[in-house]
Amino acid sequence: MAAFPPSGRVPDARGSAIVRSRLLALLDLDPAPITVLQAPSGFGKTTLVRQWAAGERPPGERLVWVALNAGIESDHAFWTTVIASARRLGHLSPERADVVANDVDAHHDPVPVLRDLLAGKGPVVLVFDAYEHVRDATAQVDDDILRLTALLPNLRVVVTTRAATSLADPARRVRGDVRLVTDDDLQFTAEETALFLAEHGSDIVRGVAGDLHRDTRGYPLAIRAASLALGARSRLPSRDSVEWRTIVAQDLSAQLDDSLTSEFVRDTVLAPYFDLELAQALTGIEDAAPVVAELEWNGFGRWVPYLADRPVFQYVDSLRDAVRSELMTSDPDRYRRGAGIAATWLYEHDEHELALELAVDAGRYELASRIFRSVVLSSPESYTTDHLDLQLSRIPRAVLMRHPMLALARGLALLSNPATRGAAVEFLVRTADQTSDDWRQLDRPASFFQRSAKTACLRYVGRYLESAAAGQGALDYYDDIDIGDDRRMVELRAMGLRQIGYSFFAVGEIDRGHEVISRAIASATMPWSRNYTLVYGVGLSAIDGRSRDAAEIARLVDPAAWPRDHAHTFVNSLGRIGNAMLKLDDFDFTGALAEYDGCESFIHTAEFWPFLTWTMLQARLGLGEGGAEAQRIADALQRTPGPPGIGDNLGTSMLRGLLAVAWLAHGRSRDAAALLRVPTRWPGQLASAQMLTRLTAGDPAGAFHLVPRLEAQPGHSIRSRTSLATLGAAAALRAGHTDAAGALLDRAAALYDEHGARALLLHVPGADLKSLRDFAHTTDRPGASSYLAVDLVGPVDAGVASVPLTGQEIAVLRATLDHPRRSQVAAVLHLSPETVKSHMRSIYRKWGINSREAAIERGIQLGLLHDGPQRR
Repeated sequence: MAAFPPSGRVPDARGSAIVRSRLLALLDLDPAPITVLQAPSGFGKTTLVRQWAAGERPPGERLVWVALNAGIESDHAFWTTVIASARRLGHLSPERADVVANDVDAHHDPVPVLRDLLAGKGPVVLVFDAYEHVRDATAQVDDDILRLTALLPNLRVVVTTRAATSLADPARRVRGDVRLVTDDDLQFTAEETALFLAEHGSDIVRGVAGDLHRDTRGYPLAIRAASLALGARSRLPSRDSVEWRTIVAQDLSAQLDDSLTSEFVRDTVLAPYFDLELAQALTGIEDAAPVVAELEWNGFGRWVPYLADRPVFQYVDSLRDAVRSELMTSDPDRYRRGAGIAATWLYEHDEHELALELAVDAGRYELASRIFRSVVLSSPESYTTDHLDLQLSRIPRAVLMRHPMLALARGLALLSNPATRGAAVEFLVRTADQTSDDWRQLDRPASFFQRSAKTACLRYVGRYLESAAAGQGALDYYDDIDIGDDRRMVELRAMGLRQIGYSFFAVGEIDRGHEVISRAIASATMPWSRNYTLVYGVGLSAIDGRSRDAAEIARLVDPAAWPRDHAHTFVNSLGRIGNAMLKLDDFDFTGALAEYDGCESFIHTAEFWPFLTWTMLQARLGLGEGGAEAQRIADALQRTPGPPGIGDNLGTSMLRGLLAVAWLAHGRSRDAAALLRVPTRWPGQLASAQMLTRLTAGDPAGAFHLVPRLEAQPGHSIRSRTSLATLGAAAALRAGHTDAAGALLDRAAALYDEHGARALLLHVPGADLKSLRDFAHTTDRPGASSYLAVDLVGPVDAGVASVPLTGQEIAVLRATLDHPRRSQVAAVLHLSPETVKSHMRSIYRKWGINSREAAIERGIQLGLLHDGPQRR
């Protein structure tokens, strides 16, 4: 199959370089599986390989030319680019290319997929041009290439690069696995310099070919530059190599001033590459092919394969940078116009990040908003890292505030970095405050996207109830849409429904949240999107206490479908939380903590911080390390701004309830009481701590009588109801109410049998847990016995029995909080000082204490000195 499109598709390369037979022979003589052409820009690497590729090829050989650009961040992205090039060149059908690309994305190691694709296909040559753009992924891609060529005797790889690569390792060259062609090979010989100048140089230049070769050291691009630059100078520049590089970047373009070619360059240099159609749009020239041919002939750039029937032209980097910089300064209006046209072309060809950069340059902010929506759908990194912030930070704040999608983009970039989280709020507020005016001109997919973004941003800025209301509005809008075959809605719906479902869950609409997440899972089609959605089901089910459901959903997650490392990033936060919770239900505390190994990128920045921290604190309690963890959490909650996700939501209440339990386990009842006094809409999440406050203070009767009131409080999850029933059974048993103890224990066991949550047993005092086991055995309760059959000693102390106070004694004790003097208490309660003294002595005697401070401490433990959490 031809290496390039049919004749006539690529302008004639007449004289773009002399034919360098010695190097062409070097490429064909005893070829190694891998050939690396490694040299600085301007040594003619691409030109040489292009001449070689365009020559006569062996029968049946398939040659795929891959022109690389900036932005290759992983080996998966690299091979996806290779597949796209093969598709454009006609080596793969669109359908087959889509299947292979999806398989590469879905597998941790792409090499087996590529091996299966290439095996038995006859000779295959892969040309990777400008391999230096692989950058940080070079080591991984090098390894992939080495393994592929070892597995496939029919495969040959040719690489051109300016940068170092382990492919060129000396040991591999000695073994014959790799042939290295360096700048020493690529530089012109004196004979080649003379030959080139005989064909292309001016009379003056041809006359000084020897001097020119010596001064340029055979640097091909400098020789080309001199053939133009010296025609107007009648002398050679100094022998300083820096001056030659300056000529390459500046003096070449200066030779084209006031000419059609110069104007063409100024109009087309904004795009990273262009085809003849884009060139016409940028310049207005109907037939741009002769101009581009002249540019290539003079060494300003090269044609590279891009689409199957249409190559693109790339300028030499140094020339493009120089002209772009000059144009930005001298003619900014022209620069912006060209940048806008180029951005639109790139966007239409799915080059989203390159398009975003140029759209920002052009001031085309509506276009930039559309591009960002596409970036989010195609690249989760766009909303989990700050890699777009370099572009977004160039947009003036006032402009960002007029465009909710760009404000969102900037806010998310800032939010992903702990050092800039505080600066994100003002941008996220803009997106959160969108109105119908912001959606009026949008099509259906864009409108649903922005409604979903509003839902998420309201959470990010702490307005959780509004977020749920916005989520309902977005859901109503979605349900009214007949999406038909609109592919954009197919890709959007899973992501939008995830955000809506989580917003419902965050405000305690737990069943509603599960319902919407189930719809999201059913709507996800791509393997990676399905994984991103399934983990919401895993996490929210496990948090609620539906552990059996969570385990079933977790089995549907395909480990091979994660793009590289995404299983350890923000997009899998809820999956990690859910799996940690499932391990806690098995009392595998070390395993629960290990779920977060390698997840440092999101542990401190994800909005799921309350739930994540909730699981870590339970694991630390189980390991006997709860004190230090509780203090770390308490300190974090005191900071301004607080941790991400902390606010008026279910997760924060759950964390505060567990933190109160941890303080009780470490004898810090005052700290626990302070947490229980914080108002919340979800007091059901504090029920366990309320019960433990009474039990650890030795008041089981008081704890037992709290059960009905705590059951009726809003904000319960399956876990909190199971915990309350279990602790209620323990209190009833201690207080001698065996029938009630049996009923409560049966209720807890039934919830466990249905849902599987029992990490909550960690909060039951050890003595009470043993008593409940004995009670279940002696009363023949096999379900309860199964529920309680764990080898566990909880960290919470069972407390001691406490004689209850009279109403008058409680009133006196409460008055002492605000009035330390006996006479003051007597005046407030209209009692005599002696009566106050008598009541205090009675309290001391009942509780076995001897000071006012000890009495207040015990009163706090028993919950006698506050009214408990109030609903707002």
